[in-house]
Amino acid sequence: MARVLSRRTLLGSLALGAACAAAGLVGCSDGDGGAVSAEPAATNPLAGKLGGKLVLRTSCSETLVNAAVSAFTEETGVAVRIVSSSDGDLLSWYGGDSAEGAGSPLEPAPDVVWGADPSWYAGSEALLEEYISGENAAMREGCRSVGGRITPVTRDVAVIAVGEGAGDGVEVTGYEALLDERVVGSVAMEDPSTSARGLAHLEGIVSGLSGQSADAPWEYARDLLAGGALVSARDVLDAPEREERAVALTSEQRLMQARLLESPAPDSVYPREGSCVTCECTAIVAGCANLRQARAWIDFVTGKACQERLAAEAFARPARSDVAEPDGLPDVEDPTVPDRAGLLALWARVLDGTWEPSEVAPEEASSAR
Repeated sequence: MARVLSRRTLLGSLALGAACAAAGLVGCSDGDGGAVSAEPAATNPLAGKLGGKLVLRTSCSETLVNAAVSAFTEETGVAVRIVSSSDGDLLSWYGGDSAEGAGSPLEPAPDVVWGADPSWYAGSEALLEEYISGENAAMREGCRSVGGRITPVTRDVAVIAVGEGAGDGVEVTGYEALLDERVVGSVAMEDPSTSARGLAHLEGIVSGLSGQSADAPWEYARDLLAGGALVSARDVLDAPEREERAVALTSEQRLMQARLLESPAPDSVYPREGSCVTCECTAIVAGCANLRQARAWIDFVTGKACQERLAAEAFARPARSDVAEPDGLPDVEDPTVPDRAGLLALWARVLDGTWEPSEVAPEEASSAR
């Protein structure tokens, strides 16, 4: 079930309310999770601004969303209603504005969706409006429009967050180190079937270990689960802080944002087997009520000014080729699109215990000869 996105900031709820009113943002939280406004009021065009309203359904972090939406409203005069979602539910909604009739007032039909990599949109292209940003030519390799409907906005990297007490004497440098008996029971990861971060790590494990054999990544996943690794339906980044688990498979962006907020943050490890790089994308919903505003959103978030702001305020790697990376980040490969359907089919078999190795072990092959 989606919920109106909480919009807590370091300045506190009073400053937040004033900022929301000034910027035209809607769907803000009163600090207790209650919605201040159930429906955005359209703004009047001022000084040549577009005005109107937009409903954004997103699975992105609050830090990233706040940075983009506040700038978009300031630039265009568009009032934005923000509804949060998981990656898995990003393209599932029930809205009072939909053709099917009334729905929950907290879940209006979105005009745009934002979050997850292109694999999460596969098979749902009929739900999306065809539109290519006017900034498409300025995008990096692997960050240009996908199928004319899906628009990458930022890049993210799968990293391992290592907190204090993560296995005495064990240096965590990659995935294989997590199988050490002193570490494996302290690992938390997000469910790849509902989380783009979880899927990115599964892609990284498969890409990094498949050179050993086709079965190696899935034997690893089986052993990780058997060792007591936690698979969570929620964000696991704060697991080390809550002292539930010392190691979390998360994303670079989430970890860096925690540091920006001056929260205690674990160390980041880029797996030596390779870090999976993906894009967080946005798209217009076909038949949406506010098409002009939706197109303006796509053009805005791919523009240079917004990309620079997201890098500076949300520590997000830009999709544009003419915007520098946030300071201190290592070089990474171009983004990839995971084979979501294939990965999840095998992951499900590992989870239910029906997966079995498909290859003949080397020693068995030798004895057969």
